[in-house]
This record gives sequence, structure tokens and C-alpha cells, in this order.
Amino acid sequence: MQPITKLIINGQETACVSGKRFPLIDPSTGKEWIQVDEADKEDVEIAVKYAEQAWPAWNAQHASVKAAAIRKFGELIVANANDIANLEAQTMGKTASSSRLEMSFIPMFCNYFASLTETAQSTTSTNTPGHLNYTLHEPYGVTAGILPWNGPVSIFLMKTMPAVAAGNAIIIKSSEKAPITPLILGKLVGEAGFPPGLIQVLSGFGPTVGSALALHMKIRKISFTGSTATGKLIQQMSGQSNLKAVTLELGGKSPVIVFPDADVQRAAQECAVSILFNAGQVCVGSSRIYVHRSIKEGFLKAYQANIAAFAQNIGNAQDEKTTHGPQVDKIQYDKIKQYLEVGRNEGDVLLGGSALDREGFFIDPTVFTDVPETSRLVREEIFGPVSVVNAFETEEEAVTHANDTEFGLYASVYTRDINRALRIASKLESGMVGVNCTSPTSAMDMPFGGYKQSGIGQELGPDALSFWKQTKSVFVKIE
Repeated sequence: MQPITKLIINGQETACVSGKRFPLIDPSTGKEWIQVDEADKEDVEIAVKYAEQAWPAWNAQHASVKAAAIRKFGELIVANANDIANLEAQTMGKTASSSRLEMSFIPMFCNYFASLTETAQSTTSTNTPGHLNYTLHEPYGVTAGILPWNGPVSIFLMKTMPAVAAGNAIIIKSSEKAPITPLILGKLVGEAGFPPGLIQVLSGFGPTVGSALALHMKIRKISFTGSTATGKLIQQMSGQSNLKAVTLELGGKSPVIVFPDADVQRAAQECAVSILFNAGQVCVGSSRIYVHRSIKEGFLKAYQANIAAFAQNIGNAQDEKTTHGPQVDKIQYDKIKQYLEVGRNEGDVLLGGSALDREGFFIDPTVFTDVPETSRLVREEIFGPVSVVNAFETEEEAVTHANDTEFGLYASVYTRDINRALRIASKLESGMVGVNCTSPTSAMDMPFGGYKQSGIGQELGPDALSFWKQTKSVFVKIE
């Protein structure tokens, strides 16, 4: 499979109006490898026109037709998984092996979305005398989704499949750091049976094409995954334009609380996987770990060993032996290096603590301990293979530290005491809580979303389609 570098508009590879292109840098080598078309406002206008034409006829299709296309799309992605994984590795540094593992779950996701399509229902009421009342759940029409660079394939699915299952057309903006695989998926949707114009993909930059989508008067719903700062801008643009519905899945600073009665070895192993998956570039990564003081020494020993084992093969993301790849680009690489300097000054370095002296954008997996709770290292999202392990004495202290953040995406607790587990799960200010497990543990039939500045609204779960529909009440008087 060859990379696609043009926009996908109305089912076709289409050159951008301006003719502008931007380079992609392979993060494993630090060298340019390809250039991609740069969409702008004019391309958004064209895509909106085709989306307006596509969605009414699609919405009128029988649910079985929509479900069949969704299932077929999942099959096509898996059939091309090797090529997609290698291109994702070259584009943004996720190891090819982890990308393939992620894509192996895609048919289950697509089957789930298809089943929601086939079983969607409305409600009726006879509570008002002389009336038969009912609800209609109708699509917005033209919608948009803005992808992050760290999970372009899975999040493409999380936005497009519920959107079209609900009867909408959707225009996807890929991240300028990872545009290749979304463009490929945009090409595959035609093979799956989706009509031209229903799912379109624009590559480009936030201040231009992203803003054009967020401000467009004919786009009625937008879903964004990315930074909290950009999410705030998108919500502002919704207010400046047409009050379009907004779903935001934003940053995280996920805490883990480990009690003395926990399975310490398992907690250490799962926390290591969580913070090192995708080189730590995951919004739900377990970056803050609070361990009871009585087991801190044992946990740190196990945690250090697991991180060293997970990252034993650091190298080119396309290499099958690689277990730990690079950061996505030099901007992210330099940002993490600044946090490492903060950590060296404010805490103790258990492991790592520096960038690797090699080609590409590689950061040594790093663990700090005994870092002040006021430190930027504890309070800000680093988005890299960097974690902090601090000790606590009481349950109340642990919960207070865990909640002392503006983020609330994922939190975890490890304990064999079921009463304590349930009590703490209810106290943690987070949209998702793992009990004796941690991120990326989730489930397609459970909502995915955050509290506080980690987002607005949710994705996935039994209500996944309702997030892409608007509700109408119909009152029928019986004579």
C-alpha cells in the first residue's frame, strides 16, 4: 500500500486548492520522507458541499445497509493492517507491532457500532391523556471530527463510525503530525460501501483548516480529541459561529493509588505498560503513582524492572523487534526534555532522566520519586515516557492528591479490599476508573470521556450514536 498524500474529497484523491504541501519527518530518523497536501478554508467549503449532498440519502438507508458498510470497513482495515501499521510507525513513531495489536480489535469495534445501528430505538409515551407522544433521534447532517496524532486509526473509527451510523456525513481533519493513515482510511471507506462525500479527510493545520471547520455555519456537530488548550478554542469558535454541538476528549494526568494489600508485582507491571505505551504519548497514561509508604521500596524495585524490560529494545518504530519507539517530533522531544530538567532539580531520579544520544527523537524512559505536589512535573501533562512515584500514608491523603488536578480522564486503584475499592472509585474525580487495572484498559460498550478540563461529553458505550443525534419530541393528539 502506497502512502496517500492528497485530500480525500467526495471519494477521490484531490489536490488542495492552494497547491501547498508540508513535509513529514520520520521520528525514528529525524529526516523528511514525504510531503502532504495542506488543506485550507477553500477545501473545507468544497467538502461541506459534498457532505450536504451525501447525508440525506445515506440517512434514508435501511439500518442493515449502514451496518454492513461499517462491518466491511473494519474488515478492510484488518486486511491492510501490516501496511497501515508500517506507515503509522514511519509517520508518528508508534511501533508497528503495537499498531497491529491495536488494529486487531477493530472488527469488534465496528461490529459493536453496527449492532447499535441495527438496534437503535425511540421512546413513546401515553402518559398525556388523549395523546400518543414519541421521540425521534435525528442526525445533525454535516459534522466534523478533529483527530490527534497519537492514535489516528482508532480515533478515526471512534468518530466516523458512530457519526455515520447516526445518519450524518463527517469531515475529518487529521493531525499535521500524522496525516497518512487517516487519508488511507478515507480511501478505504469507498470500498466498504459508504457513498462519496459521506466521510472525507482533510490534512492540514489547526489555525487554518481546523478553525474553518469549527467556525463553519453549516457544520452542526464537531468532535475533537487533543490538548485542553485547543479544545477551549474550539468551544469558543462554536459560540462565535452557530453554537454547534461540541464533544471534547482532552488531556489527562492519570493517578494510580496502590495500597499495601495490592498485588504489587501486577500493579508495577501494568503501570509500566500504561506509561510506556506509544512512548508515553497517550492521554490516559499512568503518569502519577501514589504508593503506600510501607510498600514503596518494593513497588519501585518491581516498577523499575518492568520499565527496563518493556523498553529493552529502543529503536526504529518500523523494526519488528522494537518495543519502545521515538516521540512524534522534535517539538514534543524538546518539550519533554524541559520536564526532565524540572524533575532532576525537584525530585530524585530512579530511572532514566535524559534524552538518548542517537538519531531520531528518543527519550529514555524516566521515573522520578519524591517530587513536590506543586511541581510542574506532577501538575502538567508531559505526554512522554515520564512518571512520578510518590508515597502516601492514609487513604484520605491519597485521594486528595489524586484529585488535586484540573484533569480527570482516568484514575486507578489497586487493593484487594472490595469495600475500599468501591469507596475510592466513587471518590475519584475521573471519567474512567480502573480497579486492579489501569489504562489503557477500557471497553467498547462503556463510555469514554473525562471530568473537569479533560473534556466535555463522551464517546463509545451504548449511547455512542446518541452523541451524534439530536432529539425531537412529537406530540400526537388522538381525536
